[in-house]
Amino acid sequence: MRKKLVSILCVMALVVSLAGCGGGGSDSGSDGGGAEATTAGDVSDSIVRYTLTELPQIDPGVTSDFGGATVLVNVYDPLVMPTVDGGVEPWVATEWSTSEDGLTWTFKIRDDITFHSGNPLTAKDVAYTMNRMLTLGEGFGYLFTETVEEAVAVDDTTVEFRCKEANGTLLSALVRLYIVDSELVQSEYADGDYGDHGDYGKAFLLENDAGSGPYQVKEYAASAYVLCEQAENYWAGIDEDAPEQFEAIGSNEAVTVKTMMQRKELEVADKYQSAETMTALDKMDGVEIMNTNGGSVMYLLLNNAKAPTDDVHIRNALAYMLDYDTICNDIFPNSAQAKSIVSSTLNGYTEMCDYSYNIEKAKEEIAQSKYADNLADYPVEVCWVSETPDREKLALLIQAAAQEVGMTVDVVQTPWTSVVENSSAVDTTPNVTTTLFAADYSEAGSVFTSAVRSREVGTWQNCCWINDPELDAMIDESIRTMDEEERIAKYEEIQNYLSDKCVMIPLAEANEPFAYQADYMEWNAAQEDQLIPVMGYVLYMRNIKVFPDQK
Repeated sequence: MRKKLVSILCVMALVVSLAGCGGGGSDSGSDGGGAEATTAGDVSDSIVRYTLTELPQIDPGVTSDFGGATVLVNVYDPLVMPTVDGGVEPWVATEWSTSEDGLTWTFKIRDDITFHSGNPLTAKDVAYTMNRMLTLGEGFGYLFTETVEEAVAVDDTTVEFRCKEANGTLLSALVRLYIVDSELVQSEYADGDYGDHGDYGKAFLLENDAGSGPYQVKEYAASAYVLCEQAENYWAGIDEDAPEQFEAIGSNEAVTVKTMMQRKELEVADKYQSAETMTALDKMDGVEIMNTNGGSVMYLLLNNAKAPTDDVHIRNALAYMLDYDTICNDIFPNSAQAKSIVSSTLNGYTEMCDYSYNIEKAKEEIAQSKYADNLADYPVEVCWVSETPDREKLALLIQAAAQEVGMTVDVVQTPWTSVVENSSAVDTTPNVTTTLFAADYSEAGSVFTSAVRSREVGTWQNCCWINDPELDAMIDESIRTMDEEERIAKYEEIQNYLSDKCVMIPLAEANEPFAYQADYMEWNAAQEDQLIPVMGYVLYMRNIKVFPDQK
């Protein structure tokens, strides 16, 4: 069986390789007929251009994926800054305190920060940003909506977050509170659904920034790219060799990526490139592969409310059908098998599963399921994201193994935007969705709230439709626990509780490779222990240096 699976992967590698070569181009990155990516024309020599699967949303109250985060971390200042060791340090907030009951958080705000508009940043802007997040309830807003009742500016340098309940993870989550210029946004209100706030500035922030970060938006070309340039006199300083500009390109088509890297028209190829494309890029002069472990885990998200994956034995069977060695070594090279739905990089991690490739055990699980006698009537739909070609290999691996146990698997290629849309309802969510994501802050609680708690269900991260009141209560209790040691212990209890339910299958602690132009770039994240383990910060431009004269 293992030889059969490896043969399938070899065929897939050949197909992808031919596609990447455009039917005749070489792996060196020559143009093989792929469409050219649309990029900005008037750019500096000191620039970092990087690819994404699609152009990101850049409204800090709306976006929550990797692409959006790479822009937000550069254009906006967070209330507190994440650190390489998984903690936080003062940033917009210089100090903070909590009331004895944990219901009031008080933050002192810097008095020397200026927005890109020229307006001063004050506590009023911090309060406005939080209240906007609470009202919109989108993007990273889920981190705050169940905890914070309101934010109040006490004076220009003091803001209070008044909470509905205690939350021990609030400080960690505030790395995702990107402060917006309230005066500017209010001046750009359009008609909308938020009463006196109109559209709350959503139309404006779709293509413009209202931040105070080290970079500001220069040009937003819909469906193509967003170009940002250094802001003048950034309060925290920018190294003289930091890129003058960066450009996020909403295309990662393999032939185009290789061509642009070969021509030095692209500095970074994103982590979603196929293994074959990365191998080709690695052969180019001056290009190196930076292998990172930023806490991302590759998952099979299982629809727990849809036949036949509503049966725990079918879910277990899927877990035992997987050849984890092939997944971690051949499909996602240099990865390690995941032992929990929580990344081992997070505070509160504990092993909760130890699945192995065991076809006989998979058959035993199916025999114990309520679908044992009519499994053929319930095909399992496995969705893979069309912008990530390696996941097709994963889906085909599952399909091949399923044949050995009498299960029918339908492999469905789905664009990312459709994956997001389909996740909003139980009936449109497939049985299995292949997904990669990292925590939004550096504790296990981030994964529990974003991916398994019922109140967040219906998002691309939380589409398992678990609906377990006991689990929800355990998560809520852990989040409310102010003492860190006690909170970590409760995280471990949650993982133990989930250990035999197989609500989702963690496949691999993903190695996330980025190809970059090492001849003229220095990248802090490429150095040991210099990567900030929060999604998006790998492309924090203040931690990158560019030397155009070395091209």
